[in-house]
Amino acid sequence: MLPETIQQTLATADTVLQKALQESHLPGVAVALVYDGQPIYLRGMGYADVARRVPVTPETVFRIASISKTFAAVALMQLWEQGKFDLHEPANNHLCAFQLRHVGSKPITFHHLLTHTAGLGELAPLWRYLSPRAHFNVVSPNRPVPSLAALYGRVLPAERPAGEKWCYANNGYATIGQLVADISGQPFADYARQHIFAPLGMETADFWRSDRVKPGLAIGYSYKEKQQRFQPVPDLEQVTTAAGAMYASISDMARYLAALMQGGRNESGQILQPETLHMMFTPQFQLDPRLQGMGYGFKVDDWGGQRVVSHDGLWLGFVSSMFVAPEAKLGIVALTNRAAADVIIRLARQLLQRALGYNPRPIKKRGELEPPDHPELWPELIGFYGPTPGWNSNFRLWQQFGGEFEVYVQEGRLHLRANWGGWRDGFMLKAADFDDPYAFVVGSTPIIFRRAHPGQMQLLYGLNRFWQRPYAQSVRRKLDVTGLSKLIKRK
Repeated sequence: MLPETIQQTLATADTVLQKALQESHLPGVAVALVYDGQPIYLRGMGYADVARRVPVTPETVFRIASISKTFAAVALMQLWEQGKFDLHEPANNHLCAFQLRHVGSKPITFHHLLTHTAGLGELAPLWRYLSPRAHFNVVSPNRPVPSLAALYGRVLPAERPAGEKWCYANNGYATIGQLVADISGQPFADYARQHIFAPLGMETADFWRSDRVKPGLAIGYSYKEKQQRFQPVPDLEQVTTAAGAMYASISDMARYLAALMQGGRNESGQILQPETLHMMFTPQFQLDPRLQGMGYGFKVDDWGGQRVVSHDGLWLGFVSSMFVAPEAKLGIVALTNRAAADVIIRLARQLLQRALGYNPRPIKKRGELEPPDHPELWPELIGFYGPTPGWNSNFRLWQQFGGEFEVYVQEGRLHLRANWGGWRDGFMLKAADFDDPYAFVVGSTPIIFRRAHPGQMQLLYGLNRFWQRPYAQSVRRKLDVTGLSKLIKRK
């Protein structure tokens, strides 16, 4: 018999999906909830093709985008199990198509690539995008996908020293795909079909637009608010294949979930040893035990003592979100054919939290009392916080936050805001830990402060570290001087 929290989640799941479709203007959505290796909820709603009114079913094929990275990590770790390489040896020892150029004395290892700590930025050298073969990392579906060597040339340079910082990098996982090919002697897509998809019985999964995926492929859309209609988005393939080019149905993703929660095995076959998967689910990079960690291919969180590994994906017209609680043997995948990331990620997270009976809340160690504020400490926290230098390795932080956080006091409470994005209007920092006055939460998101040097603090958010700096060195000052700050509306 299913646990009561799971039964309650299943009873309301259809309503939750229908609400997401209507209120968030999703053309289609597919969700799989898997418990103890078996799908207990497998549902498609809405349309895979709006114009032709083709419904989404469990066999509809979606682009799963960056969840592809977890498959790339699995493929590489299969070769590690065979003793083909050491995780802490230089990746260049096995790369044939191109080489990695490191900064400083530490070479880039397999460990660095798997944990996004190789120092690679978001973009390849800009001049490489002028190559007619590279096509800005994208090509139309009717053209051959160029090799990574066509995009990177002979060398892919790092921007920062390996191991210095966490920086989500598609180039790193594209390189992992190349390593799989160079070590195994098979093209990456062929290797994945033979060694992952076939053993797990994933018949609609592929890393290129083959006959396995074409018949059931959903169309990706954007939503036009004024016209209240869906508009197909450009249909393009990625050159960085292993980082985000995979296709799969929700039925096949349920088979993958089953293997992740059962030590690498589902009812069809086995892809990894349990000990290997456990290592992939263990933080290999983490700034603080209270913050998110990075395993090998998977982000790792603690939900009230329950380990949860996850990955999301975003591509033109598609979003995917996957969460697995391996010890509870419970997991979820949600897919949609509109690039509405917040909606689908929140839907997947909330459904799994309900099924686990988990209610996110601040850290509390002494009953249900709220930890006290310590305003006497606030003066040393106030100021601007920026990441370790590097425009390429901070590309996503610029996109999300304008490259900076500001800590300030308003109406007698400590607040945090960014230069733009969802954090620009500011949020209250609430004390979160009786035993650590430098631990806060924004909602249920931990924010930890640490003293870096005398007179300087660090702000830790997720996997990212931000360093305190004065207004004179801040991005905010540059915005004020240029007048651009007037375009940023705040409450």
